[in-house]
Amino acid sequence: MKSKSLLFAGIILLLIGILIRKLTHMEVAGLILIIIGVTCKTVYIIKKAKSGEYQPGKELLILIFGLILFLTGLYFKSLEFPIIKPIYLIISGIVLKISFIIRFIQVTRSTKNK
Repeated sequence: MKSKSLLFAGIILLLIGILIRKLTHMEVAGLILIIIGVTCKTVYIIKKAKSGEYQPGKELLILIFGLILFLTGLYFKSLEFPIIKPIYLIISGIVLKISFIIRFIQVTRSTKNK
């Protein structure tokens, strides 16, 4: 559990940041928490890759594509007449990111069992 504390801290900070941005007027504080949360999760994945517990594979493409869709959706929210409704891109990006997390857990568990 100790090794996963960085991952869980990142997820919690990310969720708190999103809630702060949506429920209050402290958008900068929410953004800072989101950035710290994403950084914690990234550091966790890099540490797992360096230790050999995680061998990056094709599932990394799922994460990259999910991030591209998510960030494109956020960008389109700022446009007056977006090409596509931003919520579709944001939700698709989140689904792909969740798919990556599930696949990441599967890969690290299978590596640990070998």
